[in-house]
Amino acid sequence: MPLIDDDGNLFGAVNVIDAIIVVVLLAVVVAGIAVIAALGGGESETRYATIELENQPDYVVERMDEGDVATFDGSEDSITVTDVQITPSATDDGNSSQPDVTIRAEVDGERIEDEDREEDRFQVAGNPVMLGNEIQLDMGTYTTTGTVSDLGPDGETLSDAEETSTTRAAVELANVRPSVADGLEEGMTETMRGETVATVEDVESEPASVVLQSEDGDIHEREHPQNRDVTIVVELQTAESETGIEFRGERLGVGSSIILTFDGLTIQGEVSEIE
Repeated sequence: MPLIDDDGNLFGAVNVIDAIIVVVLLAVVVAGIAVIAALGGGESETRYATIELENQPDYVVERMDEGDVATFDGSEDSITVTDVQITPSATDDGNSSQPDVTIRAEVDGERIEDEDREEDRFQVAGNPVMLGNEIQLDMGTYTTTGTVSDLGPDGETLSDAEETSTTRAAVELANVRPSVADGLEEGMTETMRGETVATVEDVESEPASVVLQSEDGDIHEREHPQNRDVTIVVELQTAESETGIEFRGERLGVGSSIILTFDGLTIQGEVSEIE
């Protein structure tokens, strides 16, 4: 029997044109499936990320809260803030600057199989999420951008596995201006997002020392005509972790540098004693 008969039928049964159409349709279907798989066909998965937002303006810090959700147009993926940690910062001249912010977030995205990598890819709204990635979050009332510093299946918050407590510490402020020394008083507090994290319990000051060298090379120590050395005792809201006592997520110990803001007055000193 000829491959194609006089009527154009393949093996005498199927019209050649019909067969070609069927083959083309099958190719289109297979290609479509491949495209869908390449574009995402992944499995929904939830991971937990630590995102470093660094310096943030006050109006963003005030709005930022647990439960804030970032959504993405055209996607069911989302990022939900589960914990917020704020650390004041100061400029070289001791003035306050925008605080550093770190958040912990629940990330609902997709796990995509990747044959070229040892690990599958994780993405949100089609964008890969991995350590070191910069990610933009639109929370509706504010928008911010941060860097992913930790990512995994663990849902612990920044303060999980820590026992909260209060710690009294002495902080030394060396050679400060009179306006700073005179501005510190007992009872002053630092409040972060409506919660008191530091309270001044005692303030002591004395003239700062200045070292001078005479014309003959002798070294003399004299009192500074204006500046003062100040010691304050503060009660701090701290947490106890495996690494020791922490204040705002940073280890607190003798010799630690600490920044505190009391009623708009920002100071930076060194912890000299911990009770």
